[in-house]
Amino acid sequence: MNITTDKNLHTIESKKVNDTDSEQNVEPWVATKMTKMQIFWMIFTFVFTLGPIRVLLFILIHAISLIFYRIMAIGVNESNSYGKFRSKLIEKWTNIGSRLSIATMGYYRIKIVNKENYVNWKKNRNERIIISNHSNQQDIEIILSLIATGFIAKSSVKNIPFIGSINTCLQGIYVDRSKKNTWIFDKIKLRATNKKLLPIAIFPEGTCTNNKSLLKFKVGAFSAGAPIQPLLIKYKAGFPLSFINLYFTVQNPWIIFLNLFTNIINHVEVTFMDPVQPTEEEKINPKLYLENVQKKYQEVSNWKVHNLGYRDMVKYMEEMKKVKKNN
Repeated sequence: MNITTDKNLHTIESKKVNDTDSEQNVEPWVATKMTKMQIFWMIFTFVFTLGPIRVLLFILIHAISLIFYRIMAIGVNESNSYGKFRSKLIEKWTNIGSRLSIATMGYYRIKIVNKENYVNWKKNRNERIIISNHSNQQDIEIILSLIATGFIAKSSVKNIPFIGSINTCLQGIYVDRSKKNTWIFDKIKLRATNKKLLPIAIFPEGTCTNNKSLLKFKVGAFSAGAPIQPLLIKYKAGFPLSFINLYFTVQNPWIIFLNLFTNIINHVEVTFMDPVQPTEEEKINPKLYLENVQKKYQEVSNWKVHNLGYRDMVKYMEEMKKVKKNN
């Protein structure tokens, strides 16, 4: 597996990214800069594509979801079963509510690659650990529109309106990045083996990229030595604005928010990669398991893998702030 290391992160800013670039040569947090005219055009388009109405619909759907999940979650935590009836209700609303929510952002259709793998998963549900690459907050609802699952997330997510409450009700697990969280391995193993609990989804990169690169996976998802269902999410240019970055990297959060509700239509593709059954050697060696799964991701995505992680992203963001301040 070809993994590159780039510690001189501030040099990345000088590299341009667009849809014609070779996907093998894109750094993980580079995003195409928007001109002032493009930002003006985005705001103009937001107003005239019923953007405000779409935002209100988005908030309404999430408010209904929040009430529903809080009622469903009474007396249940991340280690207790919802029971068959409540689990079915939660799955149905999670898929429908999330599909409605992403429709307000212009995602009217999700293109599923290897649909037979998705059908088989829905039928058997043998893989209780779901993993995916991570580019933005849409990833969560894209996945939820297909699979009702809780997510492993940083502890601060718990306090985010709507998102935190919904993930808690879906039996999400929260970790403090400033501490060693060895207990998480036991939690993952429990979710991997207990079919009465909701599946657990993990972004093994540990942070977001620009949807043109991969980061070195962390071992957590592979620690249980359990079967895994890998997903690959790819975003395509929308209409009418094809120049907007849909990636939660170095973008201003308000720009991200605007672009979600600006385009009349956005495009997303979810590949249900072949489910992975670990070998006996991989079960006792999570790092080997990790490397083999990462290799599959690299082959399917045709993206470069960078030996970088969350702390490198924080350092990169700090460097970019210094550059902007000096300019």
